[in-house]
Amino acid sequence: MSKPKKNRRQKIAGLNELKDGQTKKFSLRRADRVTEAFLLRRGDDYHAYLNLCRHWMVGLDYDDNDFLTEDGRWVVCKSHGALYRSETGECESGPCNGAALYRVPVEKEGGAVWALLDQVDWGES
Repeated sequence: MSKPKKNRRQKIAGLNELKDGQTKKFSLRRADRVTEAFLLRRGDDYHAYLNLCRHWMVGLDYDDNDFLTEDGRWVVCKSHGALYRSETGECESGPCNGAALYRVPVEKEGGAVWALLDQVDWGES
């Protein structure tokens, strides 16, 4: 009997590294490229997405790790003003209305947050 395949994963952050509403950029490696992503903490939950606007494939943050609106409620694309729900990545306003950010599934284990590499939605990035 074969063992179940363990999902490949990458450590992103310690559980206490980010405060509620904070973000952290990290890189994911594929066979053909490295892609930037970001982790967002909301209470005890963590959400991660590729750092790519769904309207035009550019980084959301102008390379300053600032992904949120001033009130901290929405993920925002600084190039286009698109607003995304932080918990789902769904675009609620802007030129990509109806699309969603490419999700990086995460899990919490052993005091850390891990990206589940075999489950990343790479989209067309």
